[in-house]
Amino acid sequence: MSETSTNQIQGRGVDRMLVRLEHLDKLLNLAGEVIITSSTLHELQRDMVDAVTHHRSMTEADLQIIKSADEASARISQDLHDLVMAIRMVEIGETFKLFRRPVRDLGRNLKKEIDLKFEGEKVLVDKALAERLVEPLLHILRNAADHGLETPIERIHENKSETGIILLKAIEHEHEAEIVISDDGRGINEQKIIEHAQKLGLIHNTEQLTILQILCMSGFSTKEKATDTSGRGVGLDLVNTMVSEFGGTVELENQPKRGCTFRLHIPKLKAVNIIDALIVRCSSTLYALSIDQVVSLQGIKPEQIQASMDRERFIKYLGNPIALFDLAELLGGGISVQDNPEVVPVVIIEGKKERIACIVTEFLAPSKLVNVPLAKDMFDRDVTGIAGTCIISGGRVGMTVDINTVVAMATGVSFKTDEGHDDALSFSKHEVSDVEKDDFVFNSSVPGSTMMTHTQEELLTKAKLSAQRDRIANRIEESIQKDLTDTDISDLLTELSRGLMELQDVLLSLENDKDPELMKEAFRRLHAGKGNFTMLGVGVSASLAHELETLLDHLRKDRIEMSQELMDILLDGVAELNAATKMLPQQMPENNTALLIRIDTIMRSLENKEPITDPDQLLGTAFTLVPTVELQLLGALKQGAQAYETFIRFKPGRQAEFLVAYLTLRKLCYHGTILATLPSISDIENGYCGSAIKVLWASPLKPDALKEAIDRWALLFNIAEHHSVPTTVFRYDTNTEI
Repeated sequence: MSETSTNQIQGRGVDRMLVRLEHLDKLLNLAGEVIITSSTLHELQRDMVDAVTHHRSMTEADLQIIKSADEASARISQDLHDLVMAIRMVEIGETFKLFRRPVRDLGRNLKKEIDLKFEGEKVLVDKALAERLVEPLLHILRNAADHGLETPIERIHENKSETGIILLKAIEHEHEAEIVISDDGRGINEQKIIEHAQKLGLIHNTEQLTILQILCMSGFSTKEKATDTSGRGVGLDLVNTMVSEFGGTVELENQPKRGCTFRLHIPKLKAVNIIDALIVRCSSTLYALSIDQVVSLQGIKPEQIQASMDRERFIKYLGNPIALFDLAELLGGGISVQDNPEVVPVVIIEGKKERIACIVTEFLAPSKLVNVPLAKDMFDRDVTGIAGTCIISGGRVGMTVDINTVVAMATGVSFKTDEGHDDALSFSKHEVSDVEKDDFVFNSSVPGSTMMTHTQEELLTKAKLSAQRDRIANRIEESIQKDLTDTDISDLLTELSRGLMELQDVLLSLENDKDPELMKEAFRRLHAGKGNFTMLGVGVSASLAHELETLLDHLRKDRIEMSQELMDILLDGVAELNAATKMLPQQMPENNTALLIRIDTIMRSLENKEPITDPDQLLGTAFTLVPTVELQLLGALKQGAQAYETFIRFKPGRQAEFLVAYLTLRKLCYHGTILATLPSISDIENGYCGSAIKVLWASPLKPDALKEAIDRWALLFNIAEHHSVPTTVFRYDTNTEI
């Protein structure tokens, strides 16, 4: 075996893998053939120039040389593709071995006996996929150990052996590798999952979702309190997202009291960024569609295009209706101009769950292309549905289409994942977002943190250090993961360093814009970092990442507000984690006591949280809606109402403020639908109300009419001032079907 190393761009560090000598020999032979073919083409080019110069016709021998050179070039290209893919293939067993130590530590933490077994370790997968599978597999293994396997006494009661079994198995198929993670535990109580999701407001009685879709919802967890192992509602959502990113799917098989099985179907890469594509033209733009996802090409007459109440346009294919769209319009390029108005070219493409028909201008020849992925900052507008660019024969530039995303855009399926459940109404990312479906808290302000006394600091420091020492003693030995090779450790640390740098960028963006997608990305980065530190056996850093996760969790649930102090703590925490990656593996990191005290100060402030009563604070506090209220709002908007934020301040002295506020809200109900209030309705009813309230509601009244209505009964309800502003938080497209 010969070891090669490649310097990776964009700060990725050095990545390493072993290359078989036989592969290097084949590569050398192919390089020789390339030189020979190049020399032949060079001689042929000289002969053709000579022929043109002297007006000589091409001979049969010249044509034969061209044909031979073309065949040799095609064969060498294919051999190079196959060889590159063979070089990239590694045994999945090397990835499986990474989980022995984490599962062992999980067993010790959870006081469970766990036997981790492997099968199919010789199955070959692409090295990049093997590395990206680490995080999804680790999350599933954690869930199997924590949620799936019973304690020894429970297993004996169920007539099982005291030791629970988790099987990690790889199966090779013709076009994919299948990774199976199964346990012999308690299985999943499906009815309990459904009831808990309904309790959290994540689903409604009318929704027909699979158990896997519910489990993969962001924020869903059956645990009331998060632990180092689980409870954030991030793990399976992350699994589904990551597996879908490289074209895979996740399946769940549940057997109550006998265990459950996750199956990850991972497609084999055919070539590095090389696709067999059908080229189509929409007006003057060329698009490349993956041949594998092209179902049929048809030329239809305009009168064959039909419309109905539930579909704007559709055509019949094999007797079944298929929704019809304009490909260029879906991709933001306008409407495709037709060369022949009597025949409309239509290509039927297939996503992960649906088929759609797309109008184009012209079908061109199939071709093998090299896809160049788009850089994130290449365009100043949204390019959803475009996977990259490609060079088509003749030197023309085209765009490769992400068919799965285009079909999802057209049919209203979640862009995020195949199984993950985004809003059933399928709004675009510029509209209502349903990123985090937790039980939100409307009262989002937190009193300023107070300074700790010297004695409190000492007590907290001792308690923190003692807890950390106990945790480390129970979870790890004070050393780096013994089951990992030096190369594995180097790779994990490189991945950690890159992920933490990206997390820092996300947090800095989050400080200025509390965008739900940014919040979700920050959670994923931090959750992945915690998992990698756990794999390395670095309990101090994993525990710090857990504390930072807790702060982010309170932030996304509006239990604390974004502040300079909070952002400083988050960024300092990330810097501390990054410093740990630089001292590893030579030195183990230690607790940053000062940082832990700062985190604890914010956590203690939550315990003393009070409803908002200050009018100025009310004005600066944003509303956060649970999904059911979002649906109420969208229903009202669909019926022609306007969403308002109304601020009302009362004159002091005449009546109890909470009573006036309650009566005012009842009066507003005659003019619209109240969706949320600050303070909350329950706080107002309990007497926790100041001299002002803020209301989010929907009313059919126009702004001027609304002002006149409130002015009429302002004196009766002792209102000193009121302001109503149409909200622009949710941009609602009136053409969207609900």
